[in-house]
Formats: sequence, C-alpha cells, structure tokens
Amino acid sequence: MPETYLRDPLADSLRERVATLPEAETLLAAARGASPRLGVRGLTGSARALLVAWLQRALDRTVLYLVPHGEAFEEARDDLEYFAGPQALLPFPEPDALPYDSQIAHPGITAQRLESLARLARGEKGVLLATARGLTQKVPAPGRLASALVHLRVGADVDPHQLIERLVALGYERLPEVESVGQFARRGGILDVYPVGLADPLRIEFDDRTIASLRRFDSGTQRSLEQLTDATLLPREEALDPSATHDDGTPLLSALLEHLPADAIVITDDPGKLRARLYELEELIAHGFEEAKRDFPTLAPPRERFLAASALDEVLGSRAGLDWMGAIVESGEAARHPHLLFIDSRPAEPMQRSIERLQSHLAELGATGMRAVILCDNTGQRDRLVELLGETGATLGVGIASAGFTLPGARLAVLTDHEIFSRYRRRRRRLKKTGGLSMSELSALKVGDFVVHEDHGVGTYRGLRRLTLNGQETDCIEISYASSDKLFVPVQQLALVSRYAAEEGARPVLHRLGSTTWQKTKARARKAIQDMAEGLLKAYAARASLPGHAFGPDSVWQREMEAAFPYEETPDQLRAIEEVKADMEAPRPMDRLICGDVGYGKTEVAMRAAFKAVQEGYQVAVLVPTTILAEQHGVTFHERFADYPVKVEVLSRFRTAKEQKDALARLVRGEVDIIIGTHRLLSKDVLFKRLGLVVIDEEHRFGVAQKEKLRQITRTCDVLAMTATPIPRTLNLSLAGARDMSVIETPPRDRLPVHTEIVEWDDELVTDAVLREVDRGGQVFFVHNRVETIQNVSLRLQKLLPQVRVSAAHGQMVEHALERVMMEFLERRVDVLVSTMIIESGIDMPSVNTLIVDRADTLGLAQLYQLRGRVGRSSLRAHAYFLVPSRRVLTEEAEKRLRVIEEFDELGVGFKIALKDMEIRGAGNLLGPEQHGFILGLGFDLYVKLLEEAVAELKGEAAEVKPEPRLLTDWSAYLPDDYVPDEHEKLALYRRLADARDLATVDDITLEMMDRFGQLPPPSVALVELRRLRVLGGASGVENLRVFQDVVEMILRRPLRPDEIRAVVGSLTFQIEFVTGREFGLRVRGEGLTLLNRSRELLQALEACTTVSPTPTPTPVPVSGKG
Repeated sequence: MPETYLRDPLADSLRERVATLPEAETLLAAARGASPRLGVRGLTGSARALLVAWLQRALDRTVLYLVPHGEAFEEARDDLEYFAGPQALLPFPEPDALPYDSQIAHPGITAQRLESLARLARGEKGVLLATARGLTQKVPAPGRLASALVHLRVGADVDPHQLIERLVALGYERLPEVESVGQFARRGGILDVYPVGLADPLRIEFDDRTIASLRRFDSGTQRSLEQLTDATLLPREEALDPSATHDDGTPLLSALLEHLPADAIVITDDPGKLRARLYELEELIAHGFEEAKRDFPTLAPPRERFLAASALDEVLGSRAGLDWMGAIVESGEAARHPHLLFIDSRPAEPMQRSIERLQSHLAELGATGMRAVILCDNTGQRDRLVELLGETGATLGVGIASAGFTLPGARLAVLTDHEIFSRYRRRRRRLKKTGGLSMSELSALKVGDFVVHEDHGVGTYRGLRRLTLNGQETDCIEISYASSDKLFVPVQQLALVSRYAAEEGARPVLHRLGSTTWQKTKARARKAIQDMAEGLLKAYAARASLPGHAFGPDSVWQREMEAAFPYEETPDQLRAIEEVKADMEAPRPMDRLICGDVGYGKTEVAMRAAFKAVQEGYQVAVLVPTTILAEQHGVTFHERFADYPVKVEVLSRFRTAKEQKDALARLVRGEVDIIIGTHRLLSKDVLFKRLGLVVIDEEHRFGVAQKEKLRQITRTCDVLAMTATPIPRTLNLSLAGARDMSVIETPPRDRLPVHTEIVEWDDELVTDAVLREVDRGGQVFFVHNRVETIQNVSLRLQKLLPQVRVSAAHGQMVEHALERVMMEFLERRVDVLVSTMIIESGIDMPSVNTLIVDRADTLGLAQLYQLRGRVGRSSLRAHAYFLVPSRRVLTEEAEKRLRVIEEFDELGVGFKIALKDMEIRGAGNLLGPEQHGFILGLGFDLYVKLLEEAVAELKGEAAEVKPEPRLLTDWSAYLPDDYVPDEHEKLALYRRLADARDLATVDDITLEMMDRFGQLPPPSVALVELRRLRVLGGASGVENLRVFQDVVEMILRRPLRPDEIRAVVGSLTFQIEFVTGREFGLRVRGEGLTLLNRSRELLQALEACTTVSPTPTPTPVPVSGKG
C-alpha cells in the first residue's frame, strides 16, 4: 500500500467490509469498464461515499465523483475525508461567485481547485470530488498548468530576481511582510512566499544563487516551523484570458475531464439531479452573460469559458463507471440505465437522543452478528459516549460522516453521534487565511498617532529618526508636544512609550514638556485606581466569605445533555465551562463574568450551568436587555432541554398580562425551573421558591436602580454575567483576584470572514445582493437607523424587489406588531427585515447571510463590527454592504472607520485593532464612568499598567523594583534599513527589545531576527548586546552603564561591602578596576567580543554576590528639549 494511503485502522476495516458485499464483483467489473455503465439503487447515507472510497482503493485508480450541488459536495467531502483519507481526497469546490459576476472567487476556494489540478498533474491517484458547476466551468489546460508550476529544492541553482519575476507573473503580490495566501516579501537573502495550496508560508534562504534552506513559517509570529527539502509554487489565480492560446495554438483553457488519466472511473451521485443542474446552469450562464454584456461589450461568450450541458451529458454517458441512483428513478433515467443493480442499504435507526434506546439497538445488532460502529465528530464526544454507554460491543471512533447507514450484505451498521443526539452538525470550513494583521502591525505606530510617555504625558508620534549621539548613530522616535516642544526617545527607552488608545473619536489634550499637569493627572488617576481596586477586592472578599450552596459533581444527565452539544467546543469555551462548574461546586456564591463575542459560545456555558442548578432543585433566572433576545433565548433553552423534565418560561412584553400572571404563580410554587426575561424580572411581584443561579446577559446595559435591585436578589445565590463587548485580556489579567473572569476569544473553528464592501447606494447593487441571498435560500438584514424614514425605505425596497417579502421593525412599534414581524422573520416567512439597530446584539440567525447597512458613515466602529457579526454564522459565505452617500463627502473619521471595517474582514489577529474602540468601551462598562474618564486621560495601556501595580500592591504581591541603568555609549546600535526595510516592523522589534526583561527573551528575539532577516549586521549585534548588558545591569544594582569601544564602566547604586568585593573578584578570570570618589563602580577593559564577554561575566558575578535594594525608577532625561 502506498505511504500516502496510511490511514485510520477503523476506516481501513470499514472499506474491507465492503469487499464482502455479494454485489462487490459486479461493482468492480463496471468500474473497470468491463461492463456497460451501471446504475446502482438502494444506497443510503454515507454508504455512497464508503463505496467510492473502497472502489478507488481496490482498483488503485483515480475516481471522479460528481455530485449535483454545493451542499452535497460538503457532505461527500466530510464522508470521503474519513472513508478515503485526506491524502486520497482531491476536492474541487465550485466557485462562490456566480457566472459573469463581478465578485472575485474566494482565494481559499481557488487554492483548493488549483492544488487538486496540480496533484493530478503530478500523477497522484485519489477521489476527485466535484459538482455540476465545477464540471461546467473551464479550467487551465494541463499543459498551461504544468508550465506555470515552480519547483524548488534545497541546493538548486535559482536566480532570486528571476524567481521574483515568476512570482509576479503568477499573480503574487509583493509586500513588506507575508501574512496571506498569494503574497511574497524579499529581505536581503531571504524570500518569503505564501503559496497557493499550502497551509503555511515558505521561507527561502539564498546563498547567492543557491537555495540554502527551505522552511515553513508561521504567518502570525513570522517564526520558522520546519525545514523542507522541496516545495512547489502554484499560480495565485485560476482565471486566464479564454481567447488566448499556447505558442503551439492550443487553448489555455480546457475541460476538467481533460485532467483525468485515461483509466479514471466516473461515478455520479443522483444522475437525474446532476443532469438537471447542468442544463439549469447553462441557462444561468446565458442570462449572466447577457446582463454583463451591457457593461462589457467585448466579454468572452459562454462557449469560451464554459462547457455545453449536452456535450457534458454525452461525455459522461460514454465513460466507464457507476451511477448512484436517486430514491426515485424517473422513466427517462431508467431508459438510460438498462443495467440496474440493487444493494440493500438502510438509514441508521433513529435513537431520539435516548441512551437506553441506543444500548438496546446495539445489543440487537450484536445478537444478529452485525458489526456496529459509532463515528463521533471529536475525541471529546467519543469519550463522553464511552462513559455513557459502558460495555456494548460497539466500536467507537473519531471521524465525520454525514449520515449513518446499515449494509446488511456486509453485516455492517454505522451510526453517527450527531444523529444519535438529533443535533445539527456544523461542517468544518477549509478555507485558508487570506487576510488579517501581522504581529508588527498590531503594535505599529503611524505618524500622527497619539502616544503616551510615562514621564512626559501625551504627545504626537512624528516618526523614526536616526540621530548622531556621542559621535555614533542611533535610532530615536520623535514625539511632538504642545507649544512645539519635541522629545527624542532613544529606542532603548521605548518601554516608556505606548500608543494612546481610547474610544473612537477621543482626542486627548497634548501636554507641555516640563509642565506639572501630567504628573498631577497621573497622581489623581493612581489614587482613584487604588481606591477602586481596594473596593473591588473588599467586595470580592466579602462575597467569598458568604455561605453558598456547593453543587455536586456532574450527573449522568449532565453528561448526556453536554454530549448533545451540536458543535465542538473551543479550548476557551471548555476552560470557561470548567471554571464555572468549579465555582458552582465551591461552598461560596459564584460571581463570574464570561466575555466573548456573539456566536463564541457563551449561551452554551450558561445553559450547562443552568442545567446543573436545576438538577439539584434550584431555580434559574436569566436576565437579558431586550425583548427579542429574551424570546430567542427562550427558544434556545426550550430546544436544548426538550428531552428533560425542565420547565422554561419567558417573561417579556410579548406575553399578555394573564400569561405573565400565570407564569409568576407557577414560579413561586416551584413549577418553573428557568425563567427568562428583561428587567421585568426585577419587579416586586417576581418571587422565587428556591433561586440558585442568576444569569445576566450584557449587565452594563441595565440602569443604576436595576443593578441595585440585582445586588439585593443575588446576595447569596450564584451569579453568571455575560458580555459580548470584548474585554481586553490585559485588563482581565490585571483584575485577577478582584473579579472572576473567563474570556472566550477563540472563534468557532468554522467561522469564515465576511465579504465586506463599502459602496454608494445603487439600486442595481442592492437588488443583486438581495436576490443572490434569497436565491440560495437565505435572508437579509437591511439596517436603516432612523425610525422616521424606515417605512419609506421598506416601501422603496418592496418596489425594487416585488418578488421578495419585505417587513420593517423598530423599537418604537406596538409590542404585538413588533413581535409579529420578528416572529415572521424568525420563522422565515419574511425574506428581508428592514430594521433599526435593534438587531445589533444577541440576534442569532444562521439563515441570514447578507447584511446591508444604510448610511454606514453615521455609525461607530463598534456598531459596524457588531452589525457585521450578525451574519456569517452558517456554512455559506456571508456578505456585508455598507452603503454611504458618496465617498467624496465623507468626513475623515468616517472614512477611517469604514476603511478599518472593510480591510479587517478576517477573524483572528486582524480584529484586535478593529476592536480597540470596543475593548476600551468594554473596559469602561466593566469599571464604571469615573475609571472610564481616567482611561481617556492616561490612555488604555498606561491605565492598565497602573491598575496592575495597584492590585498587586493591595494583594501584597508587589514585585521588587529593579530599575535598569542609564546607558551612555559610543557604539552605533540600530537596525539598518537594508536589514529591516519596513519602519513599522523595525519599530515593533525595537519595542519588543526594550520590553524584554530577561536574557531568554532577548535571545528569543535575536533568533527570530536571524530567522526572518538573516545574520545580524554589526549595528544590530551592538543593539542586542547593549540590551543584554542593560538587562543584566538592572538585576545587578548598576545605576549608570557606560559602554565604549575598549572599556565598560558600571556605576553602582551603592558601594560594595568588603565581603562582596572579595566574592566578585574571586569569581572572575580577568582583572577589573575600581571607580571611587563621588560614585562607586567597576571598570573592565578589552576589545570587541572579549570586552562583551568580560562585561557579561562581571555583571553576572555582581548579581550573584550582591543584594539589590529597591530604588524608585529615575525620570529619563529628554535627549532634546524644545525644537
């Protein structure tokens, strides 16, 4: 067996079982072409994919497996990835852009298509999975693709300049740093490239014209991961001029079928549907061409880009292979298949979420000699099922199958965990990262940004300057202050400078150098921060001393309920669940805050906590800020607990007075377990029999009086608060011990970035966007944030789109009218919901995958981000259109906001800058209005630093201060422009070196620079060595460090005692001199490397032999005053 086929032993055994089918030989004969094309009836569920995988492996040939549409493609892909193995799967997804659409296909989809074609060109055998659409569209001809591939190997002779020219010709984009597929960057002898089809980018290191090294590296950290011996670069784009030809006159585009080897087997899934889809696509293509031709008269006609349905139909019918017939075989299909084979296959028995029923079913299967296999989506699900089932004789494995089945002829039954628990299984996305921010951009300053110097206050960053100090060159950052004051801060002191981060639009007052205003502001803030921290710690300690109910460990029901969770938990989510349970099981009242974006899984954490409380006879109150959110939570809780005796009620303005009165009566009698509602739950008539847990969603959105009432009712019961406003992790860490907090910042594995466009209102664009969504079975949010004109906009849309159902909703509507509209939309009886910002938070509707925001220029960054978070929550790619009157009349602030939201459409690192405004707003919500004012005054980073110090001091954990020595040197110490060309990157490295507080961190940064940029040039070696000496000097009690070409002088904060002098001198292998008089110090002489080694050895001896007294950090002296 080829190495590439090494797979899960369970998957191997399932394929081997298929070979025992009575019909196995007939199937093999048809696949070999020894008999006419064979129609096969009866196959159900994932059995179809299992048979495809078996045939491919048994005959060791390439199989083209054709399915009708994208949904069937995703199901078959999941199945084949397990049954055939990922190495044997060649996915060929259909483009996500419509034929002749101006929208560009997602780069991740293009990458997968090209990668599969390249693997076929290399002679790899496997299952090529495609749809009717994938078959219809022409692709680069085999010869064209082969000539475009770039093969690299270590030791090969390659001209770097010619390689760069090839990359440009293949569509790659040159940037200072590689972070996304299709980009490359050159730095001296190092070329970074992110090839299409690879999970990680490549780092190519040249020794003149020889490839000395090939390495995979992490695009986030930019650090190398693994050495490679060879690699292949694919073109970035699939699109070619359809009318162009090779030099020999052959066309550049061809049919997908031309990439298949001559002995390839073609298997179709439901040939009737496939054929109907081919002719439907032909009409769609013709229509798209006619529409696009109006704007582009010279557009290539369909025959040059696409294949005719009739031609494809004819070719497919003539190839050897099999057709998996649909459930209903029409007469036309029967006529096409005179040879029909029936295989007995049945869907898996429904278990209806019952463990007892499953155990009984497995026992029956065992008694009849059937082999039972349960496939679980992940190891966590498998482990839970093993625990719940005990010994059953069934085999439990980790693998994804779309639907279970039985094959009596092979004595095989395959069940899936998601069907056992009747839950929706969200498919995993497989698109590679195509954007986001690099590590350097996260910390990069731009000229004009506000910055904060700890000793001099708020100024404006003016750029990086190379100055000559003491006769040698060094880099400084220039900061301008009020009254034209200037400060030049050497890069060695960058730890004192941070970006001024505050809410969007906040413009700080610039300080004057030498003024006392800044010191007074800082002193006031420090005092207020200490008071607040003390109050928080006291409240925390007081609550911790109260008696509370200690809930027991998880029950069988708890494990069953958790096993039915539809998705795989993220690591952050699992940690939050564990922390909540540990709090609940402790004998004190819980008070925990869960922070995480909408869709990151906070509600699931709350539901597991609620279920735990209800099982021990306690009631749960879930408090939410809006009526709509109350209704949605009601539906979610009902569905999640449907199989258990848990009574859930919703109390909101959507309920009549009689319904509310009845619910409250049952609540006080203990007949309601979980009650969900708005601030109505805080009314005097809401009484509980045995309240044990209060869940508060978006606590900051409740008023002062409501919060006071909350404090009264939650004094001794467990409290779980949740917020979708992100809280910065730095703030979370600084408040450790002052409030229990769990942060869920890992997005669900299958979240895709939302395609985002900023456009002027255009009737045609709006119409196309809505119809594209509705045609694929989805719904649309149209946000118009003015109640006065919302009906006019709704009518305008209805006139533009008469075939679409449009409704309007806003917070000022009569209660039952709003309820009716929202329920119609939730039940999908409305296609387009025109609404105000009432959909901003909490709404979770996977069917809504297009968002249109009218007058997006009037909304803040936080609002825009929250709105965009309403879409992109299903297996479809989502679209967001932010409409503006005209980009020419936008204010500078609005333009900046919109550019941020448009550029940072990726999940992950990119969102951290886009969310800075929201994070600070979240910090203000958490800490209160007075602290919010100090955040604006100091800047967020310095505020957090002061808060950390205050909390540590109050907890008795204040670390011993070891200030670093002032540095005087005549060395040239900097990063040359030809070594690190990008100023943002350079500034980030300077900042990280300045922040390094130990030698291990300095060494790590040094190794990273050598990995990314090559060997350090002399000025960079000097920069790193000076940093090492300052780090050692701080730990050794050195106040002033003077480093010159042939001598290093260390002035100490205090004279050494005689015993310390003897210990230091006794540990050295070289002579030192003493500096005496007004200051006490040590002097060491030497040249180059000898001087550096002796200096380090002396500093380490000092650290080992002395005790450093705590001393306050001295105020750094400006390099230059007014300028």
